[in-house]
Amino acid sequence: MLALSLNRENRTPLQLQIFQFYFQAIQQGDLLCGDKLPSIREQAQALNVAKITVIMAYEKLMTAGFIKSRQGVGYEVIFTTPVRCPPVHVSAAEGSPPAKPRPAGASTDVYGEMGREVYCRMGVPDPNAFPWSSWRKWNNAPSVLKEQLLTRYHSPNGLFSLREQMVRYLNLSRGIITRAENIIITNGIQEGLSLLSQIFIIHHAVSQKKKCHVVTESPCYSGAWHLFNYYGADITPVAVDNHGLRTDNLPEHETQLCYVTPAHQYPMGNVLSLERRKSLLTWAQRVGAYIIEDDYDAVFTYGANPLPALKAMDYHNRVIYMGTFSKTLGPGVRLGYLVCPDELLSAVQNMKALNNNGSQWLLQQFLAELMQNQVFYTHLGKLVCNYAARLTLLRDGLSALFPEGKINGATAGLHLSLRLARSPEAIAKWQAHCLQAGIRFDTLQDIENGSEDAWRKENRDAVMFFGFGGLQIQQISRVLTVLEQALLQP
Repeated sequence: MLALSLNRENRTPLQLQIFQFYFQAIQQGDLLCGDKLPSIREQAQALNVAKITVIMAYEKLMTAGFIKSRQGVGYEVIFTTPVRCPPVHVSAAEGSPPAKPRPAGASTDVYGEMGREVYCRMGVPDPNAFPWSSWRKWNNAPSVLKEQLLTRYHSPNGLFSLREQMVRYLNLSRGIITRAENIIITNGIQEGLSLLSQIFIIHHAVSQKKKCHVVTESPCYSGAWHLFNYYGADITPVAVDNHGLRTDNLPEHETQLCYVTPAHQYPMGNVLSLERRKSLLTWAQRVGAYIIEDDYDAVFTYGANPLPALKAMDYHNRVIYMGTFSKTLGPGVRLGYLVCPDELLSAVQNMKALNNNGSQWLLQQFLAELMQNQVFYTHLGKLVCNYAARLTLLRDGLSALFPEGKINGATAGLHLSLRLARSPEAIAKWQAHCLQAGIRFDTLQDIENGSEDAWRKENRDAVMFFGFGGLQIQQISRVLTVLEQALLQP
């Protein structure tokens, strides 16, 4: 009889472990048709589990057609076609080792295991940001449409109902005039970057037999930097300063893509000035480039008269605009979008269909109806007020603690950067003290990916980052208190 043991430290339920054990044994032929399983009582005693646990596991096996229950006999295997793969011996001279792909770089600034500490992580919204009451009301209402959304394929471009609402949303929030046909719904911004990398970087390498040239900011968002590198692009990082991307340092030769975060530079927080926006658009025309405008969190603006999006200033169809609902609803909804120039629509649409055929259709419809009945805009207004209060507390507290420092990012988004003329060793001591007190923040050194090298050639300051979106007022006060204590340490 096969020996079955359970791993009680495993998160897999015990009944499922029993099912998986016998499922594999029967599939592989370790148990053949006619073989009997231990009775429920014997199995429960042997494994020290409740009888109901064994009963539920056996019922799963019966439902799957592997065993049956015979009165007076017990549980008997009825599966007749086990999968048996006899080993094939290949001599070393004949065999070849399998390919070992090179892993892509990990975006540690996007995701990392959470601890118990209060983490001032960038890009994290309020844990209560998702409108649960609206979702429960909408989700609990019976609807034929919702059944169709879950049981049928729909356009890979995204539901037209949502794209239609987004035309108004983009016009109101970012001054962008577009059509529903030019919007493609993606699984967050990261998929949008991946789609564009595939149709530009890979296509250019195959068709032109040379590397695609991409310009990025320095420092740059890791999710974009690692993606461009992995696909083999020729990357030119251009440093940012207090006015955003140094457009006077842009390369004057053929370029296919330029990736920027002009409204709230990631991670430094600077805003690209109006003059540089004009200069960037003119440069793109001159060298034949498309600009990827990543507007990841600029829907949250706190200053008066924010600058228009690059896409709103684009009269020559050079800007590919991308945004996300990860900051307004939550990263778990996995909904982002691209606004594509007409010339790129077919290529992006087809690549989206080949990648996954669509994104979260049920949540798309929910969001479309939230926008249509104005609930989304009310929700957004409340978030802006909440974040503005947290931003003010954090900015004023950091200014008082570091009067010599330079704070950036206070006009938009969900994080601030603090530049200091301090040594990395001093910053590391503060970090260590804060961690001991249950407070965590990142520095540029913590999230470095290689893109920051160009910036470091011109700057020697240390940079600290403080995300406030995911923290409550009390937690921000705690962060400031612990930081003050760290500064007093010898």
